[in-house]
Amino acid sequence: MDLNLLGGRWLLVVTGLLAAIFVASAWADGELDRASAGVLIAVNTVPLLLIKRNPLLVVLIFAIAYPVWLGALGGVAREGHFLQSLPTLLALYATGAWRRSLWLRALGLVTPAWMLLAVGVGMWSIELDEIFYVVAVLVISWGFGVVDARRRAYAEQLETRTRELEQARRALAEQELADERARIARELHDVVAHAMSVITVQAGVGGHLLADRPQRAADALAVIERTGREALAELRRMLVVLRPDAATGPHPPQPGIADLPGLVDNARAAGLQVVVSRTGAWPTLPTGLDLAVYRVIQEALTNAAKHAQDSRVELHLTGTRDRISIDVVDDGPGNPQVRRGQGLTGMAERVALYDGTLAVDGTGGGFRLRASFPIAPDTAVEGRR
Repeated sequence: MDLNLLGGRWLLVVTGLLAAIFVASAWADGELDRASAGVLIAVNTVPLLLIKRNPLLVVLIFAIAYPVWLGALGGVAREGHFLQSLPTLLALYATGAWRRSLWLRALGLVTPAWMLLAVGVGMWSIELDEIFYVVAVLVISWGFGVVDARRRAYAEQLETRTRELEQARRALAEQELADERARIARELHDVVAHAMSVITVQAGVGGHLLADRPQRAADALAVIERTGREALAELRRMLVVLRPDAATGPHPPQPGIADLPGLVDNARAAGLQVVVSRTGAWPTLPTGLDLAVYRVIQEALTNAAKHAQDSRVELHLTGTRDRISIDVVDDGPGNPQVRRGQGLTGMAERVALYDGTLAVDGTGGGFRLRASFPIAPDTAVEGRR
């Protein structure tokens, strides 16, 4: 029960005090004896302690006590009996604002009709306009409570809705943050893992050939330098995109299928025998999908360089009007468990982001990877990240 609209606890104190003062004044004027005055003061104040828990019970107590009060005062109650009625009116307001069924609250309004009858009996005569006046006061007091209850219910609904929206906003922000972290992790892995694989292989080759074949060692060092520069350039490109002001400025170009020749050259420099073939027409791809295709091929070649050094790798690209497919097959060791790690996990996430499919198979010798992407107007899903 919320009585803040009418002053809260202070209203209870003042209301009970006014009623007690009126009864005390009647005792002082000799209209009541001390015992009757004490009882009436208690009846008009003590039930107010229950008004927050059960206002209907308080209304019933006041309705029964009212005719007793009138009988004790007789006809003198016509002047100022409103003061004694204040606790009842407050209880009616509280009943209207009660969070219970409507019929219980309505009972709190009907019950004071007993008070109206008691007024007529206790004062022996009552005018019709006085009946209307009393009824109007009772209805208005109860109606204020009903209106306040609806106001508070509406405010609570708004508060609940606001809280739910805030929770949904936080959940969405957390999901977007997790997606962004996963995207950054994929990008870092693709850039760093590929570069480090090439650098590691070339460093090993250069170390073995430094004494006997210095020119071959120099070529390996050149590949290391070029690969390092390319990796640094991609890292700078990524950091530029991640800067707070990147949303308002132009983004640097992302790698795509047009950069495939350089990617293949790096793989060949790492010792792989890469054979590239194409079937069908290669359509113009959205930027996001173009980058995803590039990263899938990059990770496939990086996997081969790490786990199938000096092996033959066949890269076949198939393009149709509604789908593009990538097939990478090497003749290295075929244990699939050796190759499962962050690279394939990130690759699967990239493919799933564009509603594609990914299949890998390392049984029976060699390692085979097939990724397929649909091409549709909704393929460009950068906004879903």
